[in-house]
Amino acid sequence: MVAAEDMGGMPVEISALGFMPSENSQKTGSYYEFSLLLGYTDLDELTARFDDNWSSMSIVVFSDPQLELTEVAGGKWIMFEFNEPFLYDGSSNLLYELSWDGPVGPPDSRIYTMNWEDDKDTALVGFSPDSATGYLTAIVPNLLFVTAQVLKAQTFAGIKSSF
Repeated sequence: MVAAEDMGGMPVEISALGFMPSENSQKTGSYYEFSLLLGYTDLDELTARFDDNWSSMSIVVFSDPQLELTEVAGGKWIMFEFNEPFLYDGSSNLLYELSWDGPVGPPDSRIYTMNWEDDKDTALVGFSPDSATGYLTAIVPNLLFVTAQVLKAQTFAGIKSSF
């Protein structure tokens, strides 16, 4: 979840979302039934039950039946370009969800992201796409939002730390 005050306070069209991998990430990974969803939550802190966190219908903004990540390297954004832009309303907490079966190849493939620690539980991690619940954490990934207003595109960590 990204709090409304951290989103810049204005409506924007988000056309892509990026994650910054850490140096510990595997260089390749293959993920079945990968999807990225966006929507809103009225909560300031998430609950352990996935479905209870959405206050709006979630929208699938990116999907791939078998996502292949190659040449993953720390310092290089992993970008997910949306099928259609997501219109962020400028005033709600933004909720995002990544889901996949796997990783499938290699079996121990992991993509670790650069993170920062929030002061609230704004992330929820599950162990399968069918999980009804997960574990809450205040450790969240660095995100990059690409918007139609190119000059306004910033990383979430950059917005949060004001640099």
